[in-house]
Amino acid sequence: MQGVNIFGLLVSLSFCTFFAQARPVENADDARMYLQRFNHMGRGNMDTGRLPTEADFIEAISSFQRMANITVTGKLDSETMEMMNLPRCGMPDNMGFSHKARRRRYSAMTMWNKNDLTWRINSNTPDLNNALTKDIMQGALEIWSDVSGLTFEETTDAGADIIIDFFTGEHGDGNPFDGPGSVLAHAYFPIPQITGPSIAGDAHFDDQETFTDQTSAGINLFQVAAHEFGHSLGLGHSDDQNALMYAFYRGYIPNFELPQDDINGIQYLYGTNTDDDQGPDMPDVPAPGAPDPTMMPFNPPTCPSKVDAFTSTGDGRTFAFIGDMVYERVNDGIADGFPQQISQVFAGLPNNVDAALYYPGNRKTYFFKGDQYWRFSSTTADAGYPRPISDWGLPADIDSAFIWSGNGRIYFTKGDQYYRYPVRNNPDYPRPLSVWGLPVQQVDAVFQYSNRRTYFFAGDVYYRFNDATFGADDGYPRPTAYWWFGCGDSNLEQMTTDKNSGNMSASLPSTLAFLLSVALALLHLV
Repeated sequence: MQGVNIFGLLVSLSFCTFFAQARPVENADDARMYLQRFNHMGRGNMDTGRLPTEADFIEAISSFQRMANITVTGKLDSETMEMMNLPRCGMPDNMGFSHKARRRRYSAMTMWNKNDLTWRINSNTPDLNNALTKDIMQGALEIWSDVSGLTFEETTDAGADIIIDFFTGEHGDGNPFDGPGSVLAHAYFPIPQITGPSIAGDAHFDDQETFTDQTSAGINLFQVAAHEFGHSLGLGHSDDQNALMYAFYRGYIPNFELPQDDINGIQYLYGTNTDDDQGPDMPDVPAPGAPDPTMMPFNPPTCPSKVDAFTSTGDGRTFAFIGDMVYERVNDGIADGFPQQISQVFAGLPNNVDAALYYPGNRKTYFFKGDQYWRFSSTTADAGYPRPISDWGLPADIDSAFIWSGNGRIYFTKGDQYYRYPVRNNPDYPRPLSVWGLPVQQVDAVFQYSNRRTYFFAGDVYYRFNDATFGADDGYPRPTAYWWFGCGDSNLEQMTTDKNSGNMSASLPSTLAFLLSVALALLHLV
């Protein structure tokens, strides 16, 4: 299997640029180029010769209007063209969610695998003195740390998490600046698994702009920097017009305070600014009778609990498989129109799959059932499959497949044992599933979510596994139906009762013995 092109991934998925088109949108052809640039409409399929249709154009306009939070007409009207001609962020708008789906207004894309981050100004702008620039950058970071579990420390280390630079023109990242009035700045999402030098998290500012402080003249550096740092921390764009992470640059706002939508987003990723926070997960359970402000009304036709498989696909979507049905999951809910029959979405894939695995090295998704496996490109079956599962060196009827971020290796589970790929000629495997420290004899599915946690599903509950500490987080298990599919009773009271009754606890001697076994196992895991 081929490796991941990290630089290409950063450029294609993690790049954010404040952008005002040098060529204004004045007609339908200009609008098509704009909508393609910002991921509302495809450029067509070179293999099939299919070009975007007029229906595609109408839907793309509607998608843009929903994102911009303006009247959805499906027509290229004056309001829409006015929005298209505003200075804005150049990152594609539809990344990781659908505007048709039930979701938060903010967009949480990825995150650091730590809460204590470092930053460094590598070069300054002549528009402001260095001390003032430093104060502005520190303040732009603090608006995020004031409301979250993040901390920021300035450093002179060249390997700082967030490196700040002022550049002109081409500056080495393949995304040149274009002079005053258009591109203002760009930033990169965190990709925490990368080791060594990278531009993940870095923020670049166009030094041909006139950056100012506390004035409506020029470009307000604080607000541009604060928006960029939102991307450096893993937030995408919000469709809330009042949010800092709204895609369009609105100029200087006196006495700026971080809006609630941005607070919700950063706390989803990094928790609140308390010492005992356990990190992000699904929305908190609201008080009895109180509406949950992060969840819109949702009534699925069925309320799933036990999942067969969870996986991502090469087009960035996430799916849960249950019997003959598939659910597309979007942030904290289910995409509009789901669930559907598996055959309607993944033509050629059988029902009741045993396990699924997305491999980013080739952007393929693998499905396992019985003694066979299938390979898909997004939702399209690849030719030449199914093939025997023995190609992987695995026994039939595995339970789950996943990549563990602790070492990037592929793992499979079956019953009370697990395997590590490659399986053949490896006398150290299979090993007891108990090495992972979960109080279960078998798991049904394992999936690594965008918050860098690995989720183990067993029966009607799930455990959140902290890959950094190699252990399940406190407060688990939780009911799958409520937290992943937004339905049913949270059953937290019953879980607490079960835990206190000893169903999920161990005596001190057995716990010490278990910890010793985990320590020994880790010598082989990494």
